[in-house]
Amino acid sequence: MAIRLAQVSSMVGLMAATLAFAPAALAQEAQPQLPTIPDAFDDLMSTYSGDFFSNRTISRQGARIVGFGFPEKELEWDAHATSAVFRELMRLQNTADPTLRVPDLANPYSSSLLTMPSTQVPLVGTEFIFERF
Repeated sequence: MAIRLAQVSSMVGLMAATLAFAPAALAQEAQPQLPTIPDAFDDLMSTYSGDFFSNRTISRQGARIVGFGFPEKELEWDAHATSAVFRELMRLQNTADPTLRVPDLANPYSSSLLTMPSTQVPLVGTEFIFERF
């Protein structure tokens, strides 16, 4: 069975007409995805010093041998940046709302059995029962 030229040309014409009259797609602007706080801290902790795999390249090791790029200094910069961001994050979280005052929860340890009023029928759970074995 051979495919006839008329069938092929009609199929190509149908495809061309479909593409010509198809509505244009509108591209929506994608909202920028901000990193979460844990992801931002993970990225920040290796900004200057890099991760293990980037520290093992030939060029990085050669620079350290020559005297460029001190690992201790890079780790110090990472720790300082992480500490600064952590302090700023805590400041934003702790000062964003007014201070909320709530009453203390009932505490069963604020009194003792000796200070409780004695009754004929003790409350369940307030008496000690010593049983001999």
